[in-house]
Amino acid sequence: MPPPDAHGQIPTAPGRAPATRAQVAPVGCVELCSVSKGQQYLQFFGSDTLKRLHGCAIAEHDRGADSPCQSLAQPLRRPQIGFGNPQAPVLFLSPSPLDIASTTNDAFTEWLDHEAGLEHHMTSQTPHPYFQFARSVLQAARRRLGQPPAKHDVLDMAFHTWAVRCATGNPDRVTDAALNQCVDRHLMSLLATAAPQVIVAMGGPVARYLWWRSVGSWDEWTSMTGLHGRVLEIAAGKRTIPAILSLHPYQRDVDLHPQVIGEAIADHLRPEHLQPAELKAA
Repeated sequence: MPPPDAHGQIPTAPGRAPATRAQVAPVGCVELCSVSKGQQYLQFFGSDTLKRLHGCAIAEHDRGADSPCQSLAQPLRRPQIGFGNPQAPVLFLSPSPLDIASTTNDAFTEWLDHEAGLEHHMTSQTPHPYFQFARSVLQAARRRLGQPPAKHDVLDMAFHTWAVRCATGNPDRVTDAALNQCVDRHLMSLLATAAPQVIVAMGGPVARYLWWRSVGSWDEWTSMTGLHGRVLEIAAGKRTIPAILSLHPYQRDVDLHPQVIGEAIADHLRPEHLQPAELKAA
């Protein structure tokens, strides 16, 4: 029997994860737009990691209908590793990459610069909901730790990555089978390398995977609204990392309560964790 969906219901199509977010812009391959940042990622993660990601996409595309990633993997697209600071204490984990205009370091910086220059809060432009949520979460964590927020916390104090590496314009293509395979192949080793202090796991597909990995039973599973802020312990290599389950910022018509996630983050950090550090090879 397939696991329950994000609303606590059993999916009618076995193995298919329901859409948990509304797509706000076309999705495509998101390449690191900063050469210096790309070089830093290459130094930190190593070339083998990046080669495995690209090789995986080619191999899964060639498998055709035998691959759970048939509708996701594209040989001319580069699977994404993430953005932000991979040595940061907080790792935000989404089901799959965001749109091409919004998933780079420059996009975050442009949004922050724009907001800082406005006399009235966002009167001329609506920011991306993901950016808003991540910033609000980190502000709440800072407040809980008695620290003032910093302008670039969303990049300096967090790394943003995905359970499924290939971008898609249709969230329904992120099936449970594709997510399970991609997480097992790529995410767990990335977590071991990045070694975050805490994970924010956003959306039903990611929550279901981590729930089963941690709990091994659906007895206490409920809707994502009910699970929002719940903490699981996830084994990654030789470490155990707390993972905070969260509604996805794309989810409509619900109060996201970012302060709940921020306070849960602060409960698993020390003040010194939120101090800037130079990015070094893992």
